[in-house]
Amino acid sequence: MLGFFFAVMINTIYYTNKNFIIPSNKIFEKIFNLKEKLTGQSIKIKSIFNENDNTQSMVIYFCEEDNMYRFKDFSTGLYGDAIDIINEQYQLEDRQKAFRKVIELFKHDTDIKLINIINKEKKEVNDYVIRKWTDTDAEFWKQFGIGGSFLKTYNIKPLDSFCIKISNNNTESLLSFDCNMSYGYFNNTGDLCKIYQPGNKKAKFLKVKEYIQGIDQLTYTKKCLIIASSLKDIGAFKSLKYNNIELIAPDSENVTITQDKLDMFKTKYEYVFTMFDNDAAGIQAMNKYKKLYGIDYIYFNIEKDVAECVKQHGIKNTKAFFKPIFLKLIKKEKNK
Repeated sequence: MLGFFFAVMINTIYYTNKNFIIPSNKIFEKIFNLKEKLTGQSIKIKSIFNENDNTQSMVIYFCEEDNMYRFKDFSTGLYGDAIDIINEQYQLEDRQKAFRKVIELFKHDTDIKLINIINKEKKEVNDYVIRKWTDTDAEFWKQFGIGGSFLKTYNIKPLDSFCIKISNNNTESLLSFDCNMSYGYFNNTGDLCKIYQPGNKKAKFLKVKEYIQGIDQLTYTKKCLIIASSLKDIGAFKSLKYNNIELIAPDSENVTITQDKLDMFKTKYEYVFTMFDNDAAGIQAMNKYKKLYGIDYIYFNIEKDVAECVKQHGIKNTKAFFKPIFLKLIKKEKNK
């Protein structure tokens, strides 16, 4: 799919965190070290792939149909767009590696125009690179009581970079995120389902595909199932060591788990509760589950959520805060 996308559209290449926009003419100017700026005109040069070329048999031209610069080397028969020229020049194996080479070539340029991501554009994550865990990663998750065992069991992996295909007004471009602290949530079959960027306030979560977080890890052998608000909350709650409770989390509190799945969960567990954030959105979502499906909720109001409570008060205190709230709800359920 990625190769097809590049064949269709390479007019503009994006590199974020520093929010670069790299038009095709800039790529040709850098590769050929052109003194003349490409502003729509065509130019002829000696072939960079044929050292015996003395007739300027390579043409760099603007293709109006594709709205981008292309090249044609009549001495070798090579032709293509900006990514093709990168591929040929650096002898790379595929177009995705060529794209990353573009990022490497331009990431320190200061004359590249800044851009903003338009929220209404259609976005699709279509590539990612997994990196190694670091001490910084360990410290981040540790503050919520989450360690390596949970991260491995729940298929959370650190990302070095990922790419998003953006579609807007019948055009497509590729947005590449060079990550500092980003994490991929994967299912048991290895599919990337969600990206978590804790330092990105505008796009903390990027949904890649439909997925109930934690569902692959359910054993269906415990007494209670809690529907939490996030995978991080699941991890933080797991640190409390309640051995008879399992947890899942929808993509967000705004996504309601379907009736058929909830009916199935009710047949597997003696108790099913929700436990979302105690803000307005979370309370509204918990009331929705109660009204639609008769599922009561755990109102844990010490901090915004369980993960934040573990961070601020520690595992032992969080368990002490949670226990009476939970036991009171269990007693209520038994008396129904």
